[in-house]
Amino acid sequence: MLTTERLILRSYVENDLDDILCLWNDPLVQPLVTSDNVTLLGPKFKETLRAQMEQATFGAIIALKETGEFMGQGLVTVLEPKNRDGTFGICLHPKFWSNGYGTEATKFMIDYSFKWFGLNRLSLGVFANNARAIAVYEKLGFVMEGRKRQAVWMDDRWEDVLTMGILRDEWNRQR
Repeated sequence: MLTTERLILRSYVENDLDDILCLWNDPLVQPLVTSDNVTLLGPKFKETLRAQMEQATFGAIIALKETGEFMGQGLVTVLEPKNRDGTFGICLHPKFWSNGYGTEATKFMIDYSFKWFGLNRLSLGVFANNARAIAVYEKLGFVMEGRKRQAVWMDDRWEDVLTMGILRDEWNRQR
């Protein structure tokens, strides 16, 4: 178990699947984490969530330190170990938004990934309409690397997908 000032980041266990499924079914969350149709995800989707957590190099359940309450999940996956290139994703329950928890968890996961996995870069994808997440990523040093224009049909309009990344040298300068 790992901790920050206000959070616990712990290993995923099978019992977390119900909480993760509820999180992904939240109508405010789902449009921000998937490019698929927004729909109620059933019990079979737990297999996808299980595979995600098990394939992650660093998959963490994020919980409130004070109460142990489930808040969300964070993932770092290193698909190209030779290139020391990882991808990052985070998802928090809306009741925890706008309190700095996402920033705290993301900063910890970035630091952990560069320190312990020897990454040279960490990248992510985010929908252009997710201003809150983009602000957090920029605050923590991620740089805009690309824009896939009109990549996703969402809310009766096209949405761009942005690619952002942070390099080890950039991360070191921030410390």
